Amino acid sequence: MGGVDRMDQNVSQYRISIRGKKWYSCIVSYSIDLAVQNAWQLHKLHTEKPMDLLAFRRHIATYYLQKFNKAPNPGRKGGKPSSYIPRYDGVMHYLVPQEKQTRCAECHQKTTSRCNKCDVGVHLKCNIEYHTLK
Repeated sequence: MGGVDRMDQNVSQYRISIRGKKWYSCIVSYSIDLAVQNAWQLHKLHTEKPMDLLAFRRHIATYYLQKFNKAPNPGRKGGKPSSYIPRYDGVMHYLVPQEKQTRCAECHQKTTSRCNKCDVGVHLKCNIEYHTLK
């Protein structure tokens, strides 16, 4: 077999099987497969005891998992604790006009007014219902 046939055989052996909705996901995964296969060919040429392709792919995966192993921060990012909801505090909630229409947070109809503190669209008739605890 020639070089291209061998490359196709090696790539198809352990292909990345991610099905995405975007048209370019198969191109990106194929490019990663090609890069790994080419790196494996270079590894075979320059080492005395080369790894097989599966062990080489596992080595790459474990390296990147160990290098970029950062646990996500739990909870919200922000100042106030999650139990505090400014929507129900009853202080300084004024309706201000806005140029663009947005959806009302209570009835989901289009509105041109917005609560200045909550920064959500609210009708005048829905303002009290939205800002009181049910």
